[in-house]
Amino acid sequence: MSTPTSSSPRTTASSSTKVDRRRTLPTFPATKTCVVCSQTFQALDRYQGARKLTCSPECAGRRISQQKKGKTKPLAERAGRMVPCAICGTETWKPDAWLKRNTETFCSSRCNGVRRAEELVKHSHKGKAGWTDASLASYREKMTGPNNPAWKGGVTVFKKHGNYAGVRYVRAPEWARPMARKDGYIMEHRLQMAVLCGYLLTRQEVVHHENHDPKDNRPENLTLWPSNRAHKLYEWGKMEEGASCRLPESRQTSWTMPEWCGASPSRTARSSPDAMG
Repeated sequence: MSTPTSSSPRTTASSSTKVDRRRTLPTFPATKTCVVCSQTFQALDRYQGARKLTCSPECAGRRISQQKKGKTKPLAERAGRMVPCAICGTETWKPDAWLKRNTETFCSSRCNGVRRAEELVKHSHKGKAGWTDASLASYREKMTGPNNPAWKGGVTVFKKHGNYAGVRYVRAPEWARPMARKDGYIMEHRLQMAVLCGYLLTRQEVVHHENHDPKDNRPENLTLWPSNRAHKLYEWGKMEEGASCRLPESRQTSWTMPEWCGASPSRTARSSPDAMG
């Protein structure tokens, strides 16, 4: 029996020619067709190529309307009625559930703002614009000094950046207000030096702490210099010609911060600058 000379169809295909069955990814931008108006548009990336079906926001809105068609009730079949606006009288449709919760109806946010403004005018006298001199004086008396609910003894510590120790600030008395900040606080060591010297310090004068502790404001630890230059030269062991410590010899070594400048009640007032007041 002779063998067939022709090969079967399965063996006729050449094994040298292989078919690439891998999925070919589209390149972007790609051209797509709008499902609403059938116009072509460009999909710029892979996300738009998979998700974007319309060419414009208008077509997207029309597509949403088509999808909702038949799913929403007509306006005549809904539970509600036409009611006039309380400001301009324009009739608008409101559901019954909304009318149960609200006593007035407005056609727009503008009309709603007009009614809210009418209500706010009734309370305008409660603001500071309606205050009298008597009410302002009463407010200041209630919120100043120990009467203020946030009062903490009149002493605060200003913390600087880095490893520098904080400086103590106290409430300045009336005679020392020219030396104080706008909020009425003054450095404790400058106030003590003004009491010891008997006059107000200038902005150029510098109070030096001998032990370099800004919280140690004992009189024997304080010295007064006419300028910051003389102060720094003294710290480096040098003396500027004509500059010296301006603290008088008769300084009160037993002086402590009195209570009239806002110190804590534990301190006892031993002196007060009556001559400067």
